[in-house]
Amino acid sequence: MNLSLSSFKIFTFFLLGAVLYFSCTKIVTTDIGAGLIPPVDGVTTKDTVLDVISKNAGFDTAYVGLSDDHVLGYVNDPIFGTTRASLNFQIAPTANPFSLGYNKDTVVLDSVVLCLSYHSAWGDTIPHLRLHVYEMDPEQVFSNDSAYKTTTTFEKAQELTSEFGAADVDITRLNDVDSTAFNKEPTTNQIRIRLNNLFGQQLINYDSASVYQNDSTFYNAVRGIIVEPEINPTSNALLRINLLDTATHLSLYYHTASRADTASRRFAPNVLSSASSNSIIRSYQNTQIPSYVSSNDSNQDLIFMQTNPGTYANINIRSVLGMPNAIIHRAEILMYQVPDLSSSNDKYLTPPNLFLSAINEDSGRRFVIPFDITFQSGAINNLYAFGVSPKTAPGGSSYYSFDISRYVQNIVTKGGKLFNLALTAPYNQYIFTDSTVTFAVPISSPALNTVGVGRVRLGGGTNSQYKMRLHIVYSPIK
Repeated sequence: MNLSLSSFKIFTFFLLGAVLYFSCTKIVTTDIGAGLIPPVDGVTTKDTVLDVISKNAGFDTAYVGLSDDHVLGYVNDPIFGTTRASLNFQIAPTANPFSLGYNKDTVVLDSVVLCLSYHSAWGDTIPHLRLHVYEMDPEQVFSNDSAYKTTTTFEKAQELTSEFGAADVDITRLNDVDSTAFNKEPTTNQIRIRLNNLFGQQLINYDSASVYQNDSTFYNAVRGIIVEPEINPTSNALLRINLLDTATHLSLYYHTASRADTASRRFAPNVLSSASSNSIIRSYQNTQIPSYVSSNDSNQDLIFMQTNPGTYANINIRSVLGMPNAIIHRAEILMYQVPDLSSSNDKYLTPPNLFLSAINEDSGRRFVIPFDITFQSGAINNLYAFGVSPKTAPGGSSYYSFDISRYVQNIVTKGGKLFNLALTAPYNQYIFTDSTVTFAVPISSPALNTVGVGRVRLGGGTNSQYKMRLHIVYSPIK
């Protein structure tokens, strides 16, 4: 077959493009020392390692919605300090108009039980967790019209009877079917706390024409319930609790003198009227974190990442500005866990998913890194290809690999803008779609992490053994 000179040039161009394309698709995440991609038809492929600047930058907070999983428990971590997570929520009768079915003067209380729907645990589940249930101070403002930060706490009622009850929770048994529970109700994945009879009798005595008129009048009588863990240095777990599951409710059991069999009524959080919040109080006392955050060092050897409400860090890859023009096959920021050799906490207190975003220096807003995040139907659709989830390195510790190839390509070949980057462990957060727009989308739905769950200590840009770095596989353009 005879080809004209112009046809030959076009054929050669597409052949070279195909070679580069297929050589790109063969590249996978590599570590330094794994070797270079072999040359293909005269195309030289190299890799290089560039420095990364990393700095612990501060602390994030969060809001937890009524329908989201909450956390409850206590964690004592020498590296990340203590976490005390409590539930604050309102309950209301599950049916209106509310009635006991009998004249309240004939009703005899059997028991009153608070039930919490349990989903899973993070941490060491062997030590028991002791929980206390309190009545919220009736003077507290607690409304479903407000969103409460995880740093918000609520006052307990001052009466001696404000503690409704307490229980030791054996986390390892929560998945078991318990047919010996109160009133012979088989249960599984449920925490059951028997409350004191004074509170149960109070519920029976309330007047149906005033307190039980509607949800609002009931909240005036019972402002809210607080469930908090006991501070115990041996406790090391957070439990995922959902307040809108049908397994979360307060059960009132009773009978009458004329009927020995037990009747019951339920009270539960109402999606339309009940207020809720998740108090997650972090203390970094006796840890390195405060000194790292307040340090004037621009590049640090350790980076502490903790799921919201937790810590975040700033990262800069300005070293890429010195690269010659090249075809970027892969550019990845590699981050390695610095193992805790003093305890077994890394086994239980597992790493979170992380997210890397760019920062608009003028407004301070965070937005997606250009070119490497893709969207479908208004949502991010390549989170895991981008590199948000931890991978397991030889030896069992974790590492992350964020693929920023297209972003680096734009900087190298087109002189695109270099942004500072923010590293976070987001819970249920939104991210702007670029540096100037006011439109934001959820980072992930469902949330990328459970609130408060996950922590990892990473090597920073100056760490000698677990150094954070930018690894680039490229072909020079002559």
